[in-house]
Amino acid sequence: MKIKNLVVLFVAILILNSCEIVQEINFNEDGSGKYNLGFDMSEMMKMGGTKSDSTNQQIDTIIVFAKFLEEKKDSIAKLSKEEQEKINLLKDFDMYIKSDTVTKQLKMNIGYTFKNANELEHFHEKLKDQNIKELDLFGSKIKSEKGDDKKGGIPNLNEAFTTTFSKKKFTRKITAKALADAIKKKDTSMKKDNPMSDMIRFKQRFTFPYKIKSVSNKNTRILPDFKGIEQEANMYDLNYNPNYFDVEVEFED
Repeated sequence: MKIKNLVVLFVAILILNSCEIVQEINFNEDGSGKYNLGFDMSEMMKMGGTKSDSTNQQIDTIIVFAKFLEEKKDSIAKLSKEEQEKINLLKDFDMYIKSDTVTKQLKMNIGYTFKNANELEHFHEKLKDQNIKELDLFGSKIKSEKGDDKKGGIPNLNEAFTTTFSKKKFTRKITAKALADAIKKKDTSMKKDNPMSDMIRFKQRFTFPYKIKSVSNKNTRILPDFKGIEQEANMYDLNYNPNYFDVEVEFED
């Protein structure tokens, strides 16, 4: 199935059920690092947003694409050069899914190892139009929970931000295009005390190899070791302040 459609009905799930979206970036001294995009839909299961099934299902699996490509190298060698180049773009990815109908847990994560901050922009593009049979589990699980055949793609959250990292500072700011789009789509009827405002929650966590000297955004929490930050927001926060996550972090000399 197409990897960009792994999260089947993702958009519908976000609209109809409670969901937490977590982005995490861990940087190394040389500028490389690991990006993780996670979805926690456990609240959806607890609220009854799943199909009833007399059989208890427990899934806990990890797919490391570098290992996957190595195991399938003979089959991949039979593909066209163009197809080989496309599928090998997955070598820097890994995927995790945990689904338990007993404890009502549904968590998914896609990890991406990058060489520098600029490569974060390629996260979504590398996943686009991929066909990996072994990943049917990821999409079919959501389909079985919703009982619908429509599909939705993995959201391209990095496209909305410009991210930089150096020995002196880290910055992550919304792009001019994303800001203009957010202002255009602003919902002036949304109220802070409306339960719908908290149906989708966003978390961001960034860790660094250097100690933090200062942080520009008051909506940011510095981690206890002073080598990372966390941010949280809901739909109301982002609706009225698209710059809510904009941040500049200065490191100690």
